[in-house]
Amino acid sequence: MNVSLNIDSDVSYPNQSPFHPDQIYPELTGLGYTETDSSNHLYSNVRTVLEDLGLDAGRRGMSDWNPFSDFIREGDRVLIKPNLVLHHNKGREDIDAVVTHASVIRPVVDYVLLALKGTGAVIIGDAPHGDADFEAIVEYNGLRALAQWYQQRGVSTELRDLRQYVYPNGFSKSICQRVDRDPEGYTLVDIGVASQLDGQPHLDRLYGSDYNRKQIVQQHVGRHHKYLIAATVLNSDVVISVPKLKTHKKTGITINLKNLVGINGDKNYLAHYRIGSPSQGGDEYPDTANLLLLILRAWGRFSRDILMAPNKQYLREVYRVLRLPFYGLRLLYKSIWKRAIWEAGDWHGNDTCWRMCLDLNCILRFADATGALHDTPQRRYFCLVDGIVSGEGDGPMNPDPKRCGVIAAGHDPYQTDYICALLMGFDPEKIKLLSESSKDSKVGFSPKDLQVRCRKDGREVRYESINFKFRPHHAWEGAIERNSQARLA
Repeated sequence: MNVSLNIDSDVSYPNQSPFHPDQIYPELTGLGYTETDSSNHLYSNVRTVLEDLGLDAGRRGMSDWNPFSDFIREGDRVLIKPNLVLHHNKGREDIDAVVTHASVIRPVVDYVLLALKGTGAVIIGDAPHGDADFEAIVEYNGLRALAQWYQQRGVSTELRDLRQYVYPNGFSKSICQRVDRDPEGYTLVDIGVASQLDGQPHLDRLYGSDYNRKQIVQQHVGRHHKYLIAATVLNSDVVISVPKLKTHKKTGITINLKNLVGINGDKNYLAHYRIGSPSQGGDEYPDTANLLLLILRAWGRFSRDILMAPNKQYLREVYRVLRLPFYGLRLLYKSIWKRAIWEAGDWHGNDTCWRMCLDLNCILRFADATGALHDTPQRRYFCLVDGIVSGEGDGPMNPDPKRCGVIAAGHDPYQTDYICALLMGFDPEKIKLLSESSKDSKVGFSPKDLQVRCRKDGREVRYESINFKFRPHHAWEGAIERNSQARLA
């Protein structure tokens, strides 16, 4: 089985960390658990997708069932990589649609511990957005309390913020500060001609995640394409991705493939778009424009390249004052033309960001601990998708919550994301992040050959019949939706 899906219309996130299972399943007796939470039905949903995927099938239902033993060996270093991108959602307290919930991570850790048999190491780590409050995230979603519970039991389950740089008071309010939070350091990885950006035109127009464009352009010169990767990631034997099921303004969707943005220490190494319109050699926004929109874009270029690029606090204060009238112009534009502004690469014509994401997946699979690329995978991989409360609309950081009750699992992020996109109501062939990866000579696959098992409210159903009709980001509307009657060819 390539991908397994479980859809439970009634399931919700349990409230109390450490999110004990609803019962002591036979295989858990070896871990010495006695505590249960009868309201935590999510645990059994995760267990179901592992069974349906065929993991350790010969011992299914037995006390020695050990599903992760298929890819975890004794003594391994296991990195669990959730999506912990930001600590708020449009200023609201509820971030369930933004970050992975710790109750989904709990069964993952338990089955990792079963496979390790008291050896190895378990690390839960991510590099959130530059202005994210890591402690607020892990406090809200229960991850801090979960890690402390394991530690009290003598189990080393470490939480790591993998960022090298942060903006402690927000991008517009404070200058960039170096913090080096990965205790194992960072490794500069040059994937050269293996990069999806290699040979692409206008790389001198690249924009990263910060206002200093010189840095991102310098990483993609000639046949060199460099990324600064947290050493915790490269030193791992196994990576388990536990992303959130969401839409994304630059890539259409964010599940496993986009989740790897969080393995970088410095996100200004990541190409997000190329400045300008397509006719200018960029993919920042469409060619269509009017006078008001041109004024807004001129302000954006001035504020980005003149005020913010020097990383000086006094210039940030000037920016905060000058931006107020331009916010008014934005509202005027939206009221006159009745549409949102397409900018910063946030639209379906972005031909850069998906390439960066596939580069990161190439690094995770084929780069060794020193950063050197190989022809064979250098670490084992598994993914479990949190779609209990998903995110639609203005993802990834400001989505509207969408309750789906979905848990998905697979060994391959490309295949798992492909199926999840169909579930969301999108056509994977219209999303370059998916359509291009399926053609890759190293990791590609034929969609028609995928074997998928899907349960909905306890019944086995055809996954093709499920369409949650996610609302995409406004700049992707009409570009990626699938027909409600579409079937996988």
